[in-house]
Amino acid sequence: MSGILKDLQKKSKHRLNTASQLLIQRNSNQQEESDEVRVETISSSLGDKEKLAAEVNSHRRQQTRFPATTRAVKFVKSRQPSQLNVAKKSSLLSSDIPAWVGQLPKSSPHVDQLVPEARYALNDLITEHTTHEELPNLIVKSVNIAAQRLSSGTRFSQSDIEGAISELTGLILGKGPLQPLYDDPAVTDIYLDAHDSIKCVRKGVALETPFRFRSPEEYEAYIASMLQRVERVLNVSSPIVDCVLDDEYRSRVNAIHSSLLDRPESAVVIRVPRLQHITFFDLIQTRTLPPQVAAWLAELMSVGEANVLVVGATGSGKTVFTTALLSAVGSDERICTIEDVPEIFVPTAHLEKLVSRPENAQGKGAVEMHQLLRAALRRAPHRIVVGEIRDKEGPLFLKALETGHRGSVATIHARSSKEGLWRLLDVVAAYENSPEHSIQRRISRSVNIVICMERIDGAPCMVDISEVRPPVEGEFIVTQLVRFEFEDEEKKRYWRITSRHSEWVERLAQRGIELIPGDYLLPHDPTSEH
Repeated sequence: MSGILKDLQKKSKHRLNTASQLLIQRNSNQQEESDEVRVETISSSLGDKEKLAAEVNSHRRQQTRFPATTRAVKFVKSRQPSQLNVAKKSSLLSSDIPAWVGQLPKSSPHVDQLVPEARYALNDLITEHTTHEELPNLIVKSVNIAAQRLSSGTRFSQSDIEGAISELTGLILGKGPLQPLYDDPAVTDIYLDAHDSIKCVRKGVALETPFRFRSPEEYEAYIASMLQRVERVLNVSSPIVDCVLDDEYRSRVNAIHSSLLDRPESAVVIRVPRLQHITFFDLIQTRTLPPQVAAWLAELMSVGEANVLVVGATGSGKTVFTTALLSAVGSDERICTIEDVPEIFVPTAHLEKLVSRPENAQGKGAVEMHQLLRAALRRAPHRIVVGEIRDKEGPLFLKALETGHRGSVATIHARSSKEGLWRLLDVVAAYENSPEHSIQRRISRSVNIVICMERIDGAPCMVDISEVRPPVEGEFIVTQLVRFEFEDEEKKRYWRITSRHSEWVERLAQRGIELIPGDYLLPHDPTSEH
């Protein structure tokens, strides 16, 4: 239907009196001798088909004959344009459905014979002195050896040989059957549960995939090869491996040996950071926050006086939101980020990224985030960004805020603003011999704004912005500025201004930036204050 509707002509601007004239009319823009058929979309508001047919027949009887330029017309009924738009949005062909759905591994029985045999031959060819640059030639050689070994029972074509070389190269040097998932920018996590069970998380939704390995042996060999590139080994003596791959994605890998599982195959989780330059415009497009709040936060970050703590559960969008916050920082300020996995990318020349390093197979060479943070304090950045506060970096980050690194940002796992502050206090108290009330006062002075993230209907959403106030009787005090209200049936989200008076609201108001109600941002309601 869409192919037919795409070619329909626009209706005349003149008002038509009858339904038949809506269906058949002459195109006044064409010359007299043109032989043209006009097919119009019938609006459902015109009535049922029997009445339409009667009206058409009446129109025909009133005419002595149709113009010579008109011939038989086939009537086509379709949905109205508004209905078409709705259908288009929910189409299975939309970007919400990955391109790899329904794909099957492209192989042949002969290639399936060659690849396992070639893998065995390759193991015999590789020595401890083999370099990465020599592997492509060794792969070609191993496939030829495998073809010779199996030639007595099977004849292999040149296409089979080339297919086996390509697949074995992907398994040894590339991503193997995982490549389509890496190529999909919406896939953030890949789960290898078994050789024939590969799953992923795409746009926050867990999905099955059609990809698989040929056998458990090929699956375990792939895992071993992947970990060997970063000098890690997965076996009974080292049953848990946590590392970062040295690939273009800087994939974070957590592997568990089968000896710790209830099944005979190892399991791997791969987190794929998507290196994107996120701005507030992107968050507005994805309904993460309303435009008025985005403008207010952009000015807050541009001023560079407020320290921000972003809290939320795993996968709630903390890192993406932090990246958007930093996109508002001026290009004349130097930013230093400290992360486990490089995920925060800001389009500025004055960006220095420090990435922690796990220990090697010998248990040496690890560099932790608190060590990087200590080094960052000596590198004179204007702002410091900690990808996630979990351990010893907590006290150092608090000291960085106290020593004048205004406009800094950190993330921490928590479910609410107050819980995030208490979580930070617990981390700091674990490594400092200071009274709790003293640490509490320091945190309240140093952290100014807390932003809480949450997943609503599977998509990230900013659910709370709060201003930190001085503690009272051992309790953290926060003033909520904006909160998420609801999401309607059309997936439109609404927030509400919850406070008209606060230090930072008034500061920005003096600079001409105010939280003004509008589309998706409801006005302050005194009766609904918490």
